[in-house]
Amino acid sequence: MESSWTALTIVAALWLVALSAQVADHATARFDHLRLARGVRTRLRLHPVAWTVPLAGLAIVALTISADWSTRLFFAEPAQTPAAILLALGTVVVAVVIVAIIAVVIVRPPADSYRLVRDELIESAGLRIHQDQVDEFRARVTAIDNAAKAHRAADAATVSAALQLSVRTPHRLIAPVLAIAFVITAVVGTAQGALSGVVVALACAALVVSAAIGIVAAQASLALAMSVRSTQDVYRGELMSLIVEAERSSKKRVAGLGDRVNRALSILREQQEGTK
Repeated sequence: MESSWTALTIVAALWLVALSAQVADHATARFDHLRLARGVRTRLRLHPVAWTVPLAGLAIVALTISADWSTRLFFAEPAQTPAAILLALGTVVVAVVIVAIIAVVIVRPPADSYRLVRDELIESAGLRIHQDQVDEFRARVTAIDNAAKAHRAADAATVSAALQLSVRTPHRLIAPVLAIAFVITAVVGTAQGALSGVVVALACAALVVSAAIGIVAAQASLALAMSVRSTQDVYRGELMSLIVEAERSSKKRVAGLGDRVNRALSILREQQEGTK
């Protein structure tokens, strides 16, 4: 009976962590969408890291429990010293991996975007740039176009589109899977007589809540992606207009200009030598 309650408690605790990530996913998507619609912000701030805080908290809890177990094994049971050392080393490795991931995310440079290229062209307004620079801007726009094709959002935030998005992003399935494990654990415990039917009902309710919030959060993410795409289309239109203007005033290369300059200099030198 005690083992059934222990397993149920662990699964329920993990599901609550995943549920908090689902709520954060939905709330941050709505928040960024609102800021984007009002023109307060032009970049997504919170939604890309919606799952980071709950998963980081879970990692910290796991590291704490692992450190506690390794300490208990090392000091309380001398016969388990090798296991305690392995557990402690594993904890250190996981901690190093977490710190490395955070460091990579922090120092990673921002991806190129229409807005970034547009801002660079605006800063160079009034200056004549070379045709090579204009070609480079066009190449960057082409690269951004190709990258955007792979991340096109659905045309509508429907339930079917939300389900497809959940399948393409496996981390959104963590909470429903844990809810299913919650139900299975409750059913097995009830069949063994260790749990009551109320626990099964609560587990089924948790599954329904998790599935509903998951769909709503995916729809909010789709709506946000559609809004971002519309904003980027506006930036791209402004950018292409700026590129056309820059190309009109660019310093184009003249064919044979270098040969003509060299010929004129040689004639000038010959004239100077003839006057001496």
